[in-house]
Amino acid sequence: MQLTVSVLAALMLFAMPLQAADETVIVEEEFVLEEEMPEDDTSDFFSGRDRDIFSIAEDVFASEEEEPEEFESLNLEVPLQPEEEKALASALENPDELNVLTLAILRAREASSILDSLKSGENTPPSGEGKDDRIYIALANAMSAAEIYPDEPDFIFLLGQVYAAFGPNSFTRELAEAAAERTLELDPTYSEARLLLGILQHQNRSFTPAIDNLERAVSEKPALLDFRTSSLLGAAYFLENDLPRGEIFFRKYLSLPDHRGDALFSLAMILHGIGKMQDAGETMKLAAEAFAKDTEKASYARSVLAEWSEGK
Repeated sequence: MQLTVSVLAALMLFAMPLQAADETVIVEEEFVLEEEMPEDDTSDFFSGRDRDIFSIAEDVFASEEEEPEEFESLNLEVPLQPEEEKALASALENPDELNVLTLAILRAREASSILDSLKSGENTPPSGEGKDDRIYIALANAMSAAEIYPDEPDFIFLLGQVYAAFGPNSFTRELAEAAAERTLELDPTYSEARLLLGILQHQNRSFTPAIDNLERAVSEKPALLDFRTSSLLGAAYFLENDLPRGEIFFRKYLSLPDHRGDALFSLAMILHGIGKMQDAGETMKLAAEAFAKDTEKASYARSVLAEWSEGK
């Protein structure tokens, strides 16, 4: 890999404190994704795939959205871990592809670790009361990985996930969409990025493109269809007044082996909305049976079925 002056500059810019903890890393206010397409896609170096797509999703009609919070100068004092310090020194001394990639992977892993802690509830979303939230450390690391190795789709996707983790903020949501779109430019088969894009579009109430991307994502990788995704799709079909399309999609999905109760549940709701009451009831019974190992979902499916029986 031929490293350009801009890449070397980015490498220097995003160097966390090189030797002393009192030095700082400055995250620039604007992150510009590279415009040029790579000659060919690189391999997956970061384990961004086959994992849950993380974003703090709000209800479609959530409470009033927060005002966009643009990033001011983020002066973060973060001591380097020994492994990262060694990788940084190697990359600065010999900025070949392997050394630069190693540093990017370490930065990406740190960002991913923070996202995992957010998802598990170990850390809260940004409070907006200061720049000491760990999400900003994740942002610095993800931006660094994406800057010093800009043609790796996994790093750009990770950056999109970090932006999405800021929640109902139109500024960061736009950045998350841009990162998801750039990921798909680099790799059109990146189903997780397409799923994230669809979720973000759904949150912005752009339901038609959200349906397009959500359908394609789970068609390319059926395992991505979970209860949340199927519910988002179902809601989008209702809101776009396109329930027949939803029936066609979910019936096609359910023709695949190892289908899930999530799709059965959404199909039942769509059938009920269309007015196919008998089919809806039978499908909801199948959903409750498919949820046998998940007592909460099974109970919910049975409660919906009971309401239908009572004519509510």
